[in-house]
Amino acid sequence: MEPKVAKVEIKEYYERHHRERKEKSWRPFEAYRSIQKFLNMKKGKKLLDIGCGTGYLLKTAELKGLITYGIDLSKEAVNISKTIANNSQLSIADGEKLPFCDGCFDYVTCLGTLEHFLDANKGVQEMVRVSKNSATICIMVPNINFFGWEFQNKGTRQINEFLLDLRGWSEILENNGLAIKKIYQDKWLINRTNLLEDKNPLRLLKRLFSKLRWTFLPLNLTYQFIFICGKIQQRPKIARAYIYKGKSKRKDS
Repeated sequence: MEPKVAKVEIKEYYERHHRERKEKSWRPFEAYRSIQKFLNMKKGKKLLDIGCGTGYLLKTAELKGLITYGIDLSKEAVNISKTIANNSQLSIADGEKLPFCDGCFDYVTCLGTLEHFLDANKGVQEMVRVSKNSATICIMVPNINFFGWEFQNKGTRQINEFLLDLRGWSEILENNGLAIKKIYQDKWLINRTNLLEDKNPLRLLKRLFSKLRWTFLPLNLTYQFIFICGKIQQRPKIARAYIYKGKSKRKDS
């Protein structure tokens, strides 16, 4: 995939976005409860959130007793996160070059961020590198086949954002060292819909139709995929016997 913009432009975009919208830059705190359930967080484990934004995911992990780290390309985002997730270790860093040692995290999350990387393959490789062999990795990315793009000019609104289908994203993850365990639909947009928000009959019917449509939407047409992954474990070399010129020898396969 050819980069559309320079990294400095991406950084400037998100600096401006966080400076203008502050703690309302992204989803509210309540939206991250489902991610917590998907990860099955355990107290005392270490979690890294890549592209931590406003820090709400880190805050949910803090409340569960995890040791939390967050990185973001934007200084403004890190400053906001410090006010929300004040027990987390936060730093300005590039997701394609993480400032952490190999195999140091039990959980790695990357929510709505990978699709903005200049090199998504490198980003996944870095997640794999800093994860323990037993780690759980959670990645949320947009689906190019989501029907809603038809009403939004075939795409989303953020800088350098690329969209893939289920197969395309699966290949990127698996080709760079991740084993996909489960795939969930991102249903935050519909879960927050309050049917009784407006008692106008026409609007009520519209919200009801929208909720039913989302409820029965097949995975391949969903808005965003939530991948729960582990590291692909290398198969151990197994010594096997073979016969060579009448003598038994050992060979690693």
